Parts: sequence; structure tokens; C-alpha cells
Amino acid sequence: PQQRMFIQCVWSLIETAGYAPKSLAGRKVGMFIGINLQDYAHIVDRAGAIEAAHLTSLGHMFCPNRLSFILDIHGPSQVIDTACSSSLVALHRAVLSIQHEGCKMAIAGGANLMISPDMHIMYSKLGMICEDGRCKTFSRAANGYARGDGVGAVLLKSLSRAERDGDTILAVIRGSAENHGGMSTSLTAPNPRAQASLIVEAHGTGT
Repeated sequence: PQQRMFIQCVWSLIETAGYAPKSLAGRKVGMFIGINLQDYAHIVDRAGAIEAAHLTSLGHMFCPNRLSFILDIHGPSQVIDTACSSSLVALHRAVLSIQHEGCKMAIAGGANLMISPDMHIMYSKLGMICEDGRCKTFSRAANGYARGDGVGAVLLKSLSRAERDGDTILAVIRGSAENHGGMSTSLTAPNPRAQASLIVEAHGTGT
């Protein structure tokens, strides 16, 4: 269902942007999707209902590639898994594909469906989930984060090209970057200094 819902999301995105999906065929359009967990695949494995088609229908690496196949687009097609930052990193890669890889357009997004309780139980045991279901970013009362599920995507073009083509421009990305915190208090804990060296405006985690 995660792959199917994201395909529907991207199809709607393209049409909402004023394009016929078939009009992208043969063009260099990048496809970057942030996917971290694969709950449904684990449920299928546990049920012993494995079929040959599950490789391409459940494997998260096939989600961007199926879209590139359906749309017949020829830009980079990648799944990004950097945990909770997956869709943001996908957006960054999409920006780079336009700036440095010759893509005329790029689609970036993320998909996360909470179908199994397994990961929620594990995160709770790790102390990552807040007890009241609320993120309290930047507060001294912060005690974890609240999980959510859904799919979303954006279509990117260079500003000059979007203006030339008369596209509806909803936002402008002034810049993007990524780094790693290196050694911190634990493997999953943010490194404030590394974040400060990267973030210009604001970003906060619940953990």
C-alpha cells in the first residue's frame, strides 16, 4: 500500500502542477523518495505469504523506479533512507539534480505508513516516543516525539524555468545542505553543534 499510495500522490501532483503525466516521457526528470520503514513487507513475511511479485511490489527501492518506469522519465531515480530526515534529504538530492545533473524537473517526497505496531513498540522501549502524543520542540518539557503516517511530494524546477513556463510557484528553495553529527551522546542523539553549523533558520527534533 505504501508504494501504491505514493504513485497516486505523484500522479496527482503532476496533474495539479498543470502537466499531463504522459508529457514527461523521455525527459530528464529526477525522482527522489524518502522511505524509512516497510511495515507491510514485514507483515507479509511473517504471514509466510511471500510471492515472486513481492520483490518489486514491496521492496522500497522499487518505488521511485516504478514511477520512473510508468512515466518513462530518464533522470536519477533513488530511494533515500536516512530515518526521520529521509524526505528532507530526498528534497536536497532533487535540488542537486537540477543544479548539477541537468534535470529539467525533479520530484521529491516521502512515504510512511504505520501498519504494524512493531516499530512503535521498539521506539517506546528506546524512550523515543512521548507519552502524551505531543512533540514539544525547543521546550524544556520535550520528552520524545509523536509518530505520524502519510505520503507527500513536491515538483521542483529552476525558478527561471518555472517563471518562463508560467508555472504556479508555491515556494522558492533558497538553498539546501546536509551533514552528519559525528560522535554525540549516543548513536541516535542529535549533535547540537553539527546542527548549528548547518541550519540557518530552525530545526528541532523530539528526541
